[in-house]
Amino acid sequence: MADLAPTVDRPGVHVAKPARDFPATGSYACRCGASGRAKGDDNVRDLVAQWIDHRNTCPHR
Repeated sequence: MADLAPTVDRPGVHVAKPARDFPATGSYACRCGASGRAKGDDNVRDLVAQWIDHRNTCPHR
């Protein structure tokens, strides 16, 4: 299986939740070098919101 983690060369966000009882994990990366990682459903939800805010304001998107 291919590595789905975002990188500066492949920017974006990736979220995984393999089962209902497992915590979600997530990461994002932008062409400008900004990145983030989170574990836990609430933390990943916040990470996605952070990515959306960054994506909407970053001139490198």
